[in-house]
Amino acid sequence: MSRWHNYYLDNYPHFCTSTVADWRHLLRDRAISILYEEWDIARKSYAVKILAYVIMPNHYHVVLWSEQGKNICTFLRRSRGQVSKRMQRGPGFWKERPRVLPIYSETVLQAKVDYLHRNPLRKNLVANPEDWRHSSFRQIICGAQDIPFRCDDWEGVF
Repeated sequence: MSRWHNYYLDNYPHFCTSTVADWRHLLRDRAISILYEEWDIARKSYAVKILAYVIMPNHYHVVLWSEQGKNICTFLRRSRGQVSKRMQRGPGFWKERPRVLPIYSETVLQAKVDYLHRNPLRKNLVANPEDWRHSSFRQIICGAQDIPFRCDDWEGVF
C-alpha cells in the first residue's frame, strides 16, 4: 500500500498526477474523450477550475483549483471512477490514488505548468509542445481556439 498522502487546501491550485495501472498505454482516443467529458461534468458539479493539463498515453497531469480543497478530491475521485466505469475496466484502470500537491506560489504554479506542457517533449513524442494535441499549451501559450478541451481562466487563483 502506498504511503503517499495527498493534501487538499482551500483556495490553492493543486498539481495532480494520475497514472494508468501497470503504466499501460490506455489513454487513447476513446478514453481521452471520456476523460474530457468527465472533467467537464466534474468541474461544473464541484466548482473546480482546470487551469492546465497534459494527457499522455499512460498518465495525465492536471492543475486544479477550488475555493474548497475537498472539491478537488471529489473531482478526481468522480472523474477517475467514471472513466474506469465507462471503459469497463473496473477499479483496475488506474494505478492507486492520484498524486496531489498543493501549489503555494505563482512561481511554482508556472514551473508546474511548464513541466506538464513539456512532458511530451521529454518522452520524445513530439518536437514542439504545440504539436501535442492533448495539452493546454496551445490554449494558454498560443491563444488557440481549436483545441479539444478548454481550460478555465486563472482569475482569482493567486
